Amino acid sequence: MRNIFIFVILCLSFALAYENKLLHYITDEVTGSSYKYYSLSYDGFIKIILISEIGDADLYVSQITTKPTFDPDQNCLQSITCGDDIILIPDSFKRPVSIGIYGHPSHENSTYVLLVYQTSDTEHVSYEKSSQADGNENQGSSVSTFIMWYLLDILFHILF
Repeated sequence: MRNIFIFVILCLSFALAYENKLLHYITDEVTGSSYKYYSLSYDGFIKIILISEIGDADLYVSQITTKPTFDPDQNCLQSITCGDDIILIPDSFKRPVSIGIYGHPSHENSTYVLLVYQTSDTEHVSYEKSSQADGNENQGSSVSTFIMWYLLDILFHILF
């Protein structure tokens, strides 16, 4: 059983390795109407995925301020969907990039997973806030892939 599981993981890794490389992930919680902040120093094109497991968390990114918020002057990119949020950071952004996770006030707490990938998928990189949110519909299959990787990682840690 263990050998089959390892074989499946290796096959999936090779199949997806050409496009994305998982650099980091965080599981955390944010209180409604509050922010959690992170700093990202990785170079290159970066794909950030925020998966709200409980509640609704939103994603804000800035190369200018260390504490991005929903105020248009305080973020460079945003993704504020009711589902999974995705932002592609161009390699031209000044590093470190600041990430703000906002807990929507409709929920007392929001539990989330924040995934950071280095990507070669630069086709969908957007430099404007408005088109960034609209591009999320085109990313549906990628989100499924990332969720699958996250679940496989949990299963791997449970089994081994």
